[in-house]
Amino acid sequence: MKKILKFITVICLSFLLILIIVNPKPYISGALEGLKLWALVVLPALLPFFFFTTLLSKLGLTDFLSKIFKKPCKVLFRSGGNASYAFIMSLLSGYPVGAKVVSDLKTNRLIGKDEATRLACLCSTSGPLFIIGSVGVGMFNDNRIGICILLAHVLSAFSCGIIFRFYGKSDHTDKEFLRQKTCGNLLYDCVYSSVISVLIVGGFICVFNVIISAINTTNLLLPIDFIFENFTDVKLLNSFLYGLIECTTGCKMLSKCVLSTYSVAFASSLISIGGLSVWVQSIAFLSSAKVNVKIFCFSKITQGILSFIFSLLLFPLFRF
Repeated sequence: MKKILKFITVICLSFLLILIIVNPKPYISGALEGLKLWALVVLPALLPFFFFTTLLSKLGLTDFLSKIFKKPCKVLFRSGGNASYAFIMSLLSGYPVGAKVVSDLKTNRLIGKDEATRLACLCSTSGPLFIIGSVGVGMFNDNRIGICILLAHVLSAFSCGIIFRFYGKSDHTDKEFLRQKTCGNLLYDCVYSSVISVLIVGGFICVFNVIISAINTTNLLLPIDFIFENFTDVKLLNSFLYGLIECTTGCKMLSKCVLSTYSVAFASSLISIGGLSVWVQSIAFLSSAKVNVKIFCFSKITQGILSFIFSLLLFPLFRF
């Protein structure tokens, strides 16, 4: 099975490379759009969060929160108190900060391997600034929709934390991290780690924008449109499918569809799933923590389904 998947991947990448060589203009434009998005939106938003979450962790905020939330985290998520720090930072910062925090906790031996997998299922969330500001106000022109999606998103993440608490053994620990002695070394390490992390995110955004350009230029979704055109709204379906590659693009397309319970629910589902771009970014950080990638991916699908259901239930409450 692995050989077949590897063969298919090689064929697809070779086809993409040929497309870029034959007609480079749309793919260069796609890459530039990705870099523009990274430089103007992602870089200024993520770099400070990467820096301060790393710095706060090394200065002992994890120890403080661990002592306060030790019992609730153990009961709800079968994890140590360090889970509270990862979850709070993930909720405040958005993708892929949660994955990086989990990776940092595992690297610093504050959590075990199985606990890292459980936390990865809990701490993979988008941020309120993106959901309410960018999606609610910026795309759907209504902050109530953003609040509805945010509530569904947080509930689905919390539910995943409870569902996947049964994975693995109880290897959590609440020991304190040994802090560095000099302020100079501490700041250098935090800046270096943050810059490398945000560069990785930028690389992924650029690559996946090129993939979206390839889908657009080759009309790869036409067969799917033909099959489902009598069963569902094709525009809604296409928006969701594009969002499975890059969720921001999908949400923007969904906001241009006719406003309905389903357009909002699909947007909520996309944000919780994260899209392939977010998955790859998160896995890039989580691999160093030896997180079970299959469990993580399954949890994101579960979170997307739960978020869709929660949105269907909540949306009528936010319509006046």
